[in-house]
Amino acid sequence: MHRFHFVHAAGLGLNAPFEGVETVSDRVATSLAGATAGAWDDLVDFCIRKPVTFVVISGGLEADGRAGLHGLLRFRLGLERLSESGIHTLIALAPSDRQIRRVLLDETLSQVTVFPADRPATVEIESRGVPVACVSGQSSDGNSNLDLAGFFADAAPDTALVGVVPCDVATLEPLLDGHARKASYWAVGSAEQPSRRGFSPWIVESGSLQAVRPGAEQPARGAMHVEIEGAAVLAVNHIDLDRIRYACLQLTPQHGIADALLRHQIMDGLNRLRATHAGRGVLVDIELAGNRPETGESPSAQRATLDSLLTALREETASWDPFVWCNRLSIQADGKSTAEAARARGALGHAIVQQSRALQSNPLHRSYVFANRFDPLMRRWTSEIGGEEAEQLIDDATRIALRQVAIDEGPS
Repeated sequence: MHRFHFVHAAGLGLNAPFEGVETVSDRVATSLAGATAGAWDDLVDFCIRKPVTFVVISGGLEADGRAGLHGLLRFRLGLERLSESGIHTLIALAPSDRQIRRVLLDETLSQVTVFPADRPATVEIESRGVPVACVSGQSSDGNSNLDLAGFFADAAPDTALVGVVPCDVATLEPLLDGHARKASYWAVGSAEQPSRRGFSPWIVESGSLQAVRPGAEQPARGAMHVEIEGAAVLAVNHIDLDRIRYACLQLTPQHGIADALLRHQIMDGLNRLRATHAGRGVLVDIELAGNRPETGESPSAQRATLDSLLTALREETASWDPFVWCNRLSIQADGKSTAEAARARGALGHAIVQQSRALQSNPLHRSYVFANRFDPLMRRWTSEIGGEEAEQLIDDATRIALRQVAIDEGPS
């Protein structure tokens, strides 16, 4: 039996802006501007260095339908480098991948396959002249439906079956019939964070290459490196590719905010973060919590003192390479800081958007999606906000979602 490797990526988010970031230095701004395309470059380097037999990309190439000229050029250059190394790239486009869709369909690139949106297609992959895999995929243009019955229709016998779809797990799972479950690996897109479900078949969301918004959970971002022997998946390992990470430094100071000792305490924490995320730039929100001695300052004077401390911290870390940028400095109040609440709301908003897309993408399974994905996520994210506002958000979202399901599916 032949053993080979391939890489599964999604969520390149070329040219995506970083959210929740306040004023930055020119050096940090340059790093932010090149981070998403740089993660793609690093992925290409990994594939060539390994080397892998092929690469699959399951949607999310652009951020909100815009990759920008710089992102498009870097993406094309990466495809050319993979082709020159004999590595086939197979792409299932999502509805948001509008610019890249036009670029890829206007010209033919060697060793690059873009799956059609109106039907699935299957490509046979060889390694040293021997068929080792059949990769079947289907893009989405927002109007077409997944046709899993057509996947692997032309598959060669005794090869690994790899399916590529730009949707999320909740959309795919209800559609998996006995034929589709024969696949060795389903490369799923439409998720920021990586997740794996195995083993018959493996269903894997590779997550995004680079996080561009703060959140309560910040796992490393990158792609999946898959090792197969015959038709069996031997290993699925995450490759860390992100160049910049978000972090939160929470401290319980024993000194006033104007005290030099507090500055030393914060610097110790920043050095720890620097070591934890070695080799990567870090955007840090600093939160002061606990029984901090009262200063007697007015709110405006306290804010001015915090701003002065923040400026001093930025000056002291200005020469660090990779950078550690002090993004915000806040005082925790009533058990939760403003920055923490903002991150929770941001994560909640993103979760609602993602699950709303799932509800809209598959009218035949809206009830399944709502029961298994929407409501649990709502409760998970809103629990971080706390208080009556969270319960009101859950009630409102539940009422709206149920009403929409009832309208679309009609009486049972």
